[in-house]
Amino acid sequence: MTPLFLSHTSRTCRTVAVLLSVLIACRVLMMVFFPHTDTSEARYAEISRKMVETGDWITPQFDYGIPFWAKPPLSMWMSALGMKVFGVNEFGSRIVTFLAAMGILWLVARAVRRETDATTGLIAATLLMGMPLFFYCSAAVMTDLALAFGTTLAMVAFRIAVMENSRRWGYAFFVGLAIGLLAKGPLALVIALPPVAGWILLTSQWRPALKSLPWITGTLLMLALALPWYLAAENKTPGFLDYFIVGEHWKRFTVRGWKGDLYGNAHSKIPGTIWLYLILVTFPWCLGLLALPFRRWRNLKKWMMSCEGYGLYWMLWALWPVVFFTPSRNIIATYPLPALPALAILLAGLINPGKNGIFSWRRFHPLHPALVGLGVGAAAVVAFGTLIAPDLSPKTSEKELMEVFRKERKSEDLLMYFGGRRYSAEFYSEGKLENTLSAQVLAENLDAPGRLFVATTPRYFDRIPPHVRLRLYQVTHWKNKRVNLYRESADPPPLTRVIPEKPHPNKS
Repeated sequence: MTPLFLSHTSRTCRTVAVLLSVLIACRVLMMVFFPHTDTSEARYAEISRKMVETGDWITPQFDYGIPFWAKPPLSMWMSALGMKVFGVNEFGSRIVTFLAAMGILWLVARAVRRETDATTGLIAATLLMGMPLFFYCSAAVMTDLALAFGTTLAMVAFRIAVMENSRRWGYAFFVGLAIGLLAKGPLALVIALPPVAGWILLTSQWRPALKSLPWITGTLLMLALALPWYLAAENKTPGFLDYFIVGEHWKRFTVRGWKGDLYGNAHSKIPGTIWLYLILVTFPWCLGLLALPFRRWRNLKKWMMSCEGYGLYWMLWALWPVVFFTPSRNIIATYPLPALPALAILLAGLINPGKNGIFSWRRFHPLHPALVGLGVGAAAVVAFGTLIAPDLSPKTSEKELMEVFRKERKSEDLLMYFGGRRYSAEFYSEGKLENTLSAQVLAENLDAPGRLFVATTPRYFDRIPPHVRLRLYQVTHWKNKRVNLYRESADPPPLTRVIPEKPHPNKS
């Protein structure tokens, strides 16, 4: 029976490897060819571009001369480093983030391989890459992936350090915490430390945990890596620590509709919304949790506590980030991301339990329904990424409009965005545009040297005074309420949109 089992395992491993390779290849293509979209990704990409342009690597800038206090700079350092090496483009801004995502996949596979086998580790990595949220964030210019890398490194390193009594992995635990502090601040400690403490408490693994990890020197290492930037940022822009620690880490999560956000709007939601987000961002993989044999509670409990609390450790890691954000009123859909690596590990154990699984399966045939489901799910993620997303991205990115403007412009021409700020336009113009909400500013710039180009939506176009609209010729004719480009023209053609001025009500 052994040769047959090895044959099945080998074929399964190859099949899963192909699925993972397809997912990664699809994401690489999207990383290279898909434009930055508003609001979040384009905003962080533009902040990173400003970092490269100005040479200021201490204080990220929301606009020229305006500090961005909402997040620590690690994710922006990553994007800025990529652009420094590969140029100001999509690939340069995303490549380092993508490499960090590949590091998360390796950590997940490494952790599972140690506990079970290489095939199950590969399945866990494939499940994680196939989760819609991780698939997107794996090459998106955002802060969440950097946080997930730090927490994943910390959680995996702690487990391996305790099980193997490895000082090297013990130091890696504190390095992971430092990465989290530089990615999103103290939130990294809140996400990583409670599951570790809960596992130690429930399994009574005090001695191995105290013996295996360099708690004093490791803590000093963490502070040496993370603290200097916090001190430098406060020294350069006083007030940063108060806003970031109190505002972003307390009021954002406890005050409904928090009004103190300097860089956007608080996302007020009903408490518990994080669980709905978790289902959406892991669908269809989350359906695998239905395979948990709740009617066999004894087996589940035995699995959780066997092998030094193997199942318990990953379950605490998977649940805690979501439980922590449950009462929060201001959340976004990316908040479950730190829990996804642990969730992938748990789901992989259900598909191919190996020696530490809940079930008593001895074989895993390459055509097992679970693997078929894995393939179907991967195909769905790839189809969305390659077929649907391209149709959506032009509606949320200004790259196409900026290409039209570059073809039309002359040396002294000015581009102004009238209405909401478009970070993708700033990125693709390399900061060479202006934003305004004042129609008077538009009118004043009509008489300035060079031609005036105005980019705005139909809604805001109607707010432009008629005498200004008479001098604007519509260059693009996109629909679906997209931003269109208008050019100053002394003699507008007949097709130019003209709305007659309404008479004043006091006039006869």
